[in-house]
Amino acid sequence: MKLTKRTVIDKPKVVYNLHIKNDHNYIAENAIVKNCHSIKGKILKEILTGVMSNIPIRWGLTGTIPKEEFEFKALQISIGNIVGRITAKELQEKGILSNCHVHIKQLKDNRVFNDYQNELKYLLTDANRAAYIAEMIRNIGLRGNTLVLLDRVAAGKQLEELLDGAAIFISGVTKEKARKEEYDKVRDSNNKIIIATSGIAAVGIDIPRLFNIVLIEPGKSFIKVIQSIGRGLRVAKDKDYVDIYDITSNCKYAKRHLTVRKKWYKDAQYPFKIEKLNI
Repeated sequence: MKLTKRTVIDKPKVVYNLHIKNDHNYIAENAIVKNCHSIKGKILKEILTGVMSNIPIRWGLTGTIPKEEFEFKALQISIGNIVGRITAKELQEKGILSNCHVHIKQLKDNRVFNDYQNELKYLLTDANRAAYIAEMIRNIGLRGNTLVLLDRVAAGKQLEELLDGAAIFISGVTKEKARKEEYDKVRDSNNKIIIATSGIAAVGIDIPRLFNIVLIEPGKSFIKVIQSIGRGLRVAKDKDYVDIYDITSNCKYAKRHLTVRKKWYKDAQYPFKIEKLNI
């Protein structure tokens, strides 16, 4: 390559070298953001609208374009307008993603609470309910590697104890190396059960040989729910189908959140069926 111009810079300049370990490809005058639905995060938004505000070409990649207007606006301001979209259904039809079916298991709790947090605490930690769900997970796990996602550490520990050696619980306090070791075991296992908090396992991890995804009271966050399902949509040499289990309740707030999720399942063309269960 011929040198066409040489400029001497008198004052020191700040240079950012952002890269993935063992991957040293460089891109000039471009910004590429993977999982850009997280753009609402303060640090990433400040980088893109601050030190990188003059970068002319921006690419944002995500499996979940935010539905909330304030989240979508943050994405639009930081990266730009949507220029291309392909649905999960299209990728499933091409064999790029696994097909799926959502099994909604609605437990008849028939309890009334004054607010959502008290309702959720009961739904995730009540001893009888937890024992029932643990047995359900044990049976699901017999049909292939299973990832269970929930939002409370106490609930995860409780399920791990109830499953008595049949499952491993991973949370934010679990060292990254230990998490990776458990994820890697799925490659050679057939009936491994991993219980994890949504905050560390609902987004970004790549474990193709998951045959079951269990969501326990996943709520009404579009990104969390759709990204959680995405953990199971990856194809593997012996897998092109995944079962999604949405475990919920007939309590007031849980019912409202389920109504929202059913709309998302319809929009994504994920077939689903509701089964009402007595504990």
